[in-house]
Amino acid sequence: ETVSANTSPSHIGEESRAAEQFRRRSEGSEPVNHPPTVQRRVSFHSSPVLRCRYSRCSKVVSTASKEARSFKNCHNCSYIYCSKACRRAHWEKHRKSCLFSRVGTLCRQVLAASKEQSDTLLQVSLIARRGYLSHGQGAVKCFFPCPEAAEKFLTVGLPFFGELTYVRWTDLLPTEMGPQMYAELMKMCKSYNPDTKLVLYVTVCVVSEVPTTGAVKWERQLVSRCAKMRLSKDVPIPERDNTENLETLVLTCSPTRDVKSREHVFSNIQNQLKVRGVSLRKQYPEIYQQLCMYVEGKCTKFTPVTVHPKDDITGKSFMCIIMLDSDPEGVRQVSAAGIPVNTINLLHNWRHLQDISFGDV
Repeated sequence: ETVSANTSPSHIGEESRAAEQFRRRSEGSEPVNHPPTVQRRVSFHSSPVLRCRYSRCSKVVSTASKEARSFKNCHNCSYIYCSKACRRAHWEKHRKSCLFSRVGTLCRQVLAASKEQSDTLLQVSLIARRGYLSHGQGAVKCFFPCPEAAEKFLTVGLPFFGELTYVRWTDLLPTEMGPQMYAELMKMCKSYNPDTKLVLYVTVCVVSEVPTTGAVKWERQLVSRCAKMRLSKDVPIPERDNTENLETLVLTCSPTRDVKSREHVFSNIQNQLKVRGVSLRKQYPEIYQQLCMYVEGKCTKFTPVTVHPKDDITGKSFMCIIMLDSDPEGVRQVSAAGIPVNTINLLHNWRHLQDISFGDV
């Protein structure tokens, strides 16, 4: 964790220059008159002391002490406190100046305004709809280069809206937003109904001074928030009355405990989806792990699952039902539902390949 504080140079005495660069002005230190321009933020990462930022405490400890290990950072910036109690007590005052807290609130205000302003919601909805039809489920990303740009949008409206792009959910990067935000965004992208809702992902770029010694350095960080909201009522959504064009793929096999047979079943499932541009491991990692356990014999029975991926070749969505160790009656019930079904018997293909192999010998 980066620990920083507002510092000012003090008189260079017998102590080394390196140590003095990290020395905090506190009660009893000798004040030195310097122009305000030399005041800057520096790191205590290699400093001999840490000081609680709560003014009513101002506890100072050595970085090498056991007490230093219990110091807590602000959740949104590099302010440091000797305890959670001091951090909590200072929050009401600190929150007014805490940059990342302010920008996080700004992101939420942009999300709320996008939902409430009909012209902005229409713009976002059109991009969400086009993006879904071209790339599948994902999120509309709204990028602001600085907090001031986001504030301008809140004041003026759509003409100053951020840069909008559609990001397929498989292309989202956890390094761009942090693991917690990434998990929340991924959950939304996988669960929303693209015919009625969209996922908006607001990102504001924050440029701040790096707390270090020497030449002034700046770092670029992104603060993000996301939300799920209804599509604009002005976006036309075609009725799904052409069910005869919706392909239903059933991948099935009879019960087997043979490891080689299960390995082939697993491989065949991946191949059937791969030819349609669907990666089971990347797009459905939970199902992929369940199948791995099935192959290894760690589960007695594989529970049937249904997914609705998009065929990259035809551009159409299709239904895929994976029914392993199932009886013929279960497959017949799916076919009797009145929907065209393409049933693939995975073990039948395996036995067919074995027959060819024995014939060659």
